[in-house]
Parts: sequence; structure tokens; C-alpha cells
Amino acid sequence: MSDSRAENGAPGAKYFGRDDPFELQVLQGQSCSAKNAHLGQAAQYLEFIFGEKYAWCGGWALRLRGSERITGDLDIVVQAPSAIDIWDTLVSHERVTLFYHRQVLEGGGNHFKIFVDADDGQLVCVDVLVAGALTTPQLDAEGVEVIGPVVGVAGTSMKRVMSLRWQVRQKLAAGATRRKDSDYIDLQWLCDNYTEEIKLWIKEENEAHRKKFHQWMFDNEFDDERVVVMKECMGL
Repeated sequence: MSDSRAENGAPGAKYFGRDDPFELQVLQGQSCSAKNAHLGQAAQYLEFIFGEKYAWCGGWALRLRGSERITGDLDIVVQAPSAIDIWDTLVSHERVTLFYHRQVLEGGGNHFKIFVDADDGQLVCVDVLVAGALTTPQLDAEGVEVIGPVVGVAGTSMKRVMSLRWQVRQKLAAGATRRKDSDYIDLQWLCDNYTEEIKLWIKEENEAHRKKFHQWMFDNEFDDERVVVMKECMGL
């Protein structure tokens, strides 16, 4: 990685990809050793940077809600005019490692990858998305929920996560298109824990996607009663 290059010699971010095109893969490999505690430390660091202009999504958001889902990285949605604005916000923070070639984002990219040092220096991989891009909503009152995280996951302060409805919609779409069991397992957990809330609006979501999830439940769940409960939760 390149040394920091913040203005006036002040501490700043480190960089990857300046001279070695394979440096990203090396850093990703190093980040695979990150444990849950490392993710929590990196998450709190980013929360400090972004204030109330962020929300967690992906596996980390599920962990904050109480799922035992295993995840090795973080996904964060940030409210900002562009990816360039987010990059410029991060450049002064010494525990962050950014892609060196900032100009790549000037073409209108709406997401990029960074690495954040945990307290002991362990690298944590983070996917950063601009709010409003790639199916993400703006981070207004309907797009974000503020929750008390599960004790032991990431401290005791309140956390901002993408709304339950958005998470369910994403899992329905991902399960229908990627056909990965993990997406439907996540959706099953959300339905188990938020059944009544989901029932309030689920019929407004894509019917074909809901039916595919129900079919997956029918094919993979041996508890007939649970299949019935999931069918009702999907509004079918």
C-alpha cells in the first residue's frame, strides 16, 4: 500500500492500486481473517465519520438485527451527491485504505471498495454504495431504521440499518435471480422474526419473487406447519 498523502503532511488515508494491479486481491485475502469483533470496530469507525448519513445493509445489517448469519465484510450505504464526495470525506482518515486512482469514480461510479483497520490493524473489507443507486433508496425516514443492536455485536449505541421492507425486497429479488440458498435463508430469518410487520405490506412486493421463495420453502423445509406460516407471511 502507498503511504498517506493528506495535505499539509497531516495523517490521512492509505492507498492501494497505484502501481500493483493485483493489490486489491492481496488486501481482500488479508481481510478474510477479520472476525466479528473486527467488523464491529471498523463499523464504529465509519459511523463516527458519516454521522447520520449512513445505513448498514447486507450481512452486517442482519447481524445487528440479531441474526447469527456469518459475514466477513461490511456493506454501507452513504447519503452523498456522488462517490467522489464520499471518497473525499474518507481521504483524511488514517485507518482507511482507498483505491489510489480517484479519477476512476469521476465517470459516475456509484459504489466502490475500501478497507478499514480494526483496532489491532486487521483489515476489514467494506463495500460503499451511494444512496439512491443500485436499488438503494434515499436515506430518509422510510429508507432507514434506527435499532438497538444485539449486545456483543457492535457496542450498545443505536445503529442505522436499511429498512426491513427494503431488505425483504432485496432478498426476494436476489433469491429469484442469483438462486443462492443463503439469500432465502436470510429471508426466512427475517420472516421468522418480523412476521406481522412483513404481512402489512408484502402483497405489494413482486408476486413472482414471493412465489419462488414459497416454492423453495416447500422443497427444503420438512416442517409443514412452518411452510404454511411462511406462505402466509408472503401473502400467498
